[in-house]
Amino acid sequence: MLSHRIRHANTLVTIAVLSIAFPAALAQKESVWQQMKDAAKQTAQQKAQQKAQQAGVPNPTKPGQAQGPAANVSGAFTPPPGTKIEQQVLAPLVSGARFYVSPHGVHLAAIENSGSRVVVIYDNVTGPKFDEIFGGGPTGQEVVFSPDGLRYAYCARSGNQFVVLVDGKELIRSSDSFVNHLSGDQCALSFTSNSKHLYYISRYNPPNRNNGFTRVVFDGKPGPDGVADPPAFSPDGDHYAYVIDEVDTGNRDHYVLIVDGKPAGYQGGSPQWSGDSKHLFTILRTNLPGRGWVEDLQLDGKAVMRATSIKAFPTPIGDGIVSVATVVSPTNKATSFLVIGNKKVPGSDVDGTGGGIDQVVFSPDGKHYAALCHLQQTKWVVTDGKKGLEYSEVDHLSFTADSSKVVYQAGANNKHFIVEGEQESDGFNALDTNQHFLVMDGKSQRTSYSGADLTFSPDGVHYAYWKYEGGGQQIVLDGVPQPASSLGENVQRKFVFSPDGKHLAHFGVPNPPSGTTDVGIFLDGKFILLGPRPFLNLSFTADSKHVAWTHTLQNQDFRVFIDGKPVVDGSMAGSADTMHGWWDMTPDGTLLFLSEDDNSLKRITITPSDATSVASLTGATMSAANH
Repeated sequence: MLSHRIRHANTLVTIAVLSIAFPAALAQKESVWQQMKDAAKQTAQQKAQQKAQQAGVPNPTKPGQAQGPAANVSGAFTPPPGTKIEQQVLAPLVSGARFYVSPHGVHLAAIENSGSRVVVIYDNVTGPKFDEIFGGGPTGQEVVFSPDGLRYAYCARSGNQFVVLVDGKELIRSSDSFVNHLSGDQCALSFTSNSKHLYYISRYNPPNRNNGFTRVVFDGKPGPDGVADPPAFSPDGDHYAYVIDEVDTGNRDHYVLIVDGKPAGYQGGSPQWSGDSKHLFTILRTNLPGRGWVEDLQLDGKAVMRATSIKAFPTPIGDGIVSVATVVSPTNKATSFLVIGNKKVPGSDVDGTGGGIDQVVFSPDGKHYAALCHLQQTKWVVTDGKKGLEYSEVDHLSFTADSSKVVYQAGANNKHFIVEGEQESDGFNALDTNQHFLVMDGKSQRTSYSGADLTFSPDGVHYAYWKYEGGGQQIVLDGVPQPASSLGENVQRKFVFSPDGKHLAHFGVPNPPSGTTDVGIFLDGKFILLGPRPFLNLSFTADSKHVAWTHTLQNQDFRVFIDGKPVVDGSMAGSADTMHGWWDMTPDGTLLFLSEDDNSLKRITITPSDATSVASLTGATMSAANH
């Protein structure tokens, strides 16, 4: 559930949208009632036009709606003046080669034979020869990329050694083996979230030992020997912590906390980093005489609080933490309660035997929390220490986007409610999977049509989803069905907003149907006929000034269009569905994609011409939204 707040007629209005699939919210320029009136008016106009056609009255052309194919899908062409097209060879085309494409930037790694050996070719630079390239990593692929797409790494075998290479340079070379057998398990590579660091967990057998171990290798530096748990990384990606089980020569276990590759100097398990990545929370279990097992919550090794059991939830920002503590009395009565730092939240006690505290969520700014509590058949939410109303069901617990209110769905007495802050909506029946509810100042309003794929524009100002009607599908924008929108059969069910939230587009068919197999583009409230399908890869440039797509010619050949004008022809060496990242928009507004010719794979970079734009194609910006 997301929410945005806007000023409208000097009144502060909070608007939220609830959907089973996509709970969210947004701000609108008009009231829902006005949108519904506009939608009804548009529908009536459509019906009148359809009746006029049936009676032989010509249907007047809508402004901006093309009546014939607007796209040059087969003839010769010249790109618009000012279009800049660059090509860079990334790898030769060789039979049996395997290709991997980066998630961003269209960087290519090809694995090809070189004589009796194998090599990795990255952006047309050939790496050293090896006996084998290992498959590993989270997806099992042989070459892994960093999240930003700018770095790559792989693991190879040379004789009885395995070698890890990062960005074309050797990072580590080792003869460590697991049960005397080299495999990809020894270097399943991964980058951290900030793309700065490479790590893997190595399996190996130390000399003169009968048992195998695992160890974490971070930026080429192996951690202590033992059996390592998966590392917990800090939010900024620069720090990590994990627990290893050290087994001495007498097969005795010693659990050691490792922080940034070295023993922490104190014991603790279940490591979690603070939101600011500066501190480490751990849980230390101790068996006390006469009391049994207890747990201490530790901050950087210093005890903060003690209970029979503790579940810790660090705040997403700063170094705060909210915990659910459970204490068992000498009479075996369990009580659960909330703790902020090391201070108990008054009134948060819940019978730990028949109930408990199931969930803790935080506001986007990290300053507020909400906890879902239950006792037998009763549930309620505690927000910043204040208990809410009791219900039989509570779910979809979250905060509004401005962090001002908690929002959730609740049920009681065979009715459902949307609770926003301390305000409860009107009751309604159980949510239908294909229906949505608008909640305005706590008053719920069921929409009069079903839909799917609810999506919000990046700026949160607009929303859209598919409406099912008469066996077809139509876009609903800000609550208003769009008359010029029609999906038809065998057209990809996908619509896209521009990054600035000012444009909406999808491929579709004429409405009413034209009786042909031609398709077009619905863009900013208008339908423009393009030609025979298929048209694919509909995308806006990162600066939102241009819209691009491809038209499949034959086999794997395609033509790239920008703002409705052909700019270049290409050919796909493999299936675009499996070569993720082959089509990418860069932050500076250029388009990158992967293509092939008779001899090589290449990256084509297109800088669009200033002579064309989305506005030049339609003459407006999301005109349907400005009803």
